[in-house]
Amino acid sequence: MRILWGSNAPWAPTGYGTQTAEVTKRLKAAGHDVAIAANYGLSGAMMKWHDIPVFPAGVDAYSNDIWPAHFVAWARGEPALFLTLFDVWVLHRDYFRDHNLASWTPVDHYPVPPLILDWAREHETIAMSRFGQAALMKAGIASTYIPHAIDRTIFRPLDKAAARVKLGLDPDAFVILMNAANKGNNPPRKAWSENFGALSIFFEKHPEAVAYIHSDVMGIGGVDLRVVAGFWGINENRLHFCQQYQYRTGQTSSEELAEMYAAGDVLLAASYGEGFGIPTIEAQACGLPVIVSDWAASPELVGAGWKVRVQPLYDAPQNAAFGLPIISGIVEALDAAYEARGDPELREAAIAKAAEYDADTVFQAAWMPYLADLEAKLRPPSREERRAARRAKR
Repeated sequence: MRILWGSNAPWAPTGYGTQTAEVTKRLKAAGHDVAIAANYGLSGAMMKWHDIPVFPAGVDAYSNDIWPAHFVAWARGEPALFLTLFDVWVLHRDYFRDHNLASWTPVDHYPVPPLILDWAREHETIAMSRFGQAALMKAGIASTYIPHAIDRTIFRPLDKAAARVKLGLDPDAFVILMNAANKGNNPPRKAWSENFGALSIFFEKHPEAVAYIHSDVMGIGGVDLRVVAGFWGINENRLHFCQQYQYRTGQTSSEELAEMYAAGDVLLAASYGEGFGIPTIEAQACGLPVIVSDWAASPELVGAGWKVRVQPLYDAPQNAAFGLPIISGIVEALDAAYEARGDPELREAAIAKAAEYDADTVFQAAWMPYLADLEAKLRPPSREERRAARRAKR
C-alpha cells in the first residue's frame, strides 16, 4: 500500500519523531511504499531517511498549506493512505476531507475536546491509549487501539554506576529524573511548577537527593525552569540540567537517553495530561519505577510506580479538563520511591510492563492487521486528485 505518514521528521527528538521512526521503518520493511510528510524537523527541500522520502514542512506552523499537496504527489493518482500522527485539532478539516486519511490521535483531556471530535467524525481514528479509546467511544466515536512503542534493544537495564559517572552524578545520591518537553505555558502541560514545588519539600527532608532534568531550560514558549526553581526556593546545586546545546540541536541519541534512565532511582512524570507518555515506558524498560498523574493515558502505563491524585483543571481553548497533579500527592509518591529505592521486585515489574510496548510486537500484532483491513477499504482517488497528480508529474 502507498502510505504518506504525516508527523514530525523521524530524526526529531520528540515523541512524534520517535514514533515516526519506529513505525515507518517497519512499514518499509513490511513492503509498504511509504513516505513521510514532516511538519517539524525539515524545511526547504526533500531528502531521504533509510531510503524513505521525507517531504519538507510548509509555511503554516502545522503544514496545513502543503500536506494535502504532498499526499497527492505521493499517491500519484493511485489508491493511497494518508496517516497522521499529530494533534488533529490544529488541522484544517476542509483541506483533508477528500482524502483516504487515518489519524493516530492523542487524547489528553476529558471529555474529548470538541475540535478532536469534529475531526474524528470525518476520519478513521486510531487511539494511542485505552483512555483515549474509551473517551472517544463515550462520545460516539469508534476507534482502533494501537499504542506507542519503543525499541527494547536500546531501552534496557544498564549499569547504574557507569551511567552516573558519565552524567557527573554522586554515586550515593537519590536521583530523580525528569524527561519532558518545556513547550507552552498556558497552561504548562508538564506541570513544572507542581513538580518543582514537590521537589522543594522533598529536598528539605533528603539532603542527598537531586534531580536530573532532560529538557530545555528556557523552552519553546515555555517557562524558565531556573526561575520556577527559584520561586520554590530550590538550591541550584540540587538540579542538574542536561547539556543544553546538545539538547537543543537534537544530538542526544536514544542510547544516551537509556543511559540517563539507568542513572536514576525514579522517573518523575506527573503532568496535566498525556496522549501517551513515551518516557514512562522507556524508563520502565530500563528498570526504573515511575511517578505519573492519575489522569489520561498515564495510569495505564504503570507497571511499577505511583499514581498521583489530581483535580480537574478546565482548559478553556479545548472546552475540556486537564488533570492538575496535587503537590502533596507528588511528595507522597517521592517518599514512597525513596523508601523503595533499589527494590528488585519493582525493577522486574517495570521491565515486564514495558515489554507490552515492544515496537516489533506492537507492529506485528496491531499495525499489520489494521493496515491490511484498511487497505481493503481504500476508495479510488477522485477525479480532482487524479488531475492534481498529473499536474504534479509535469
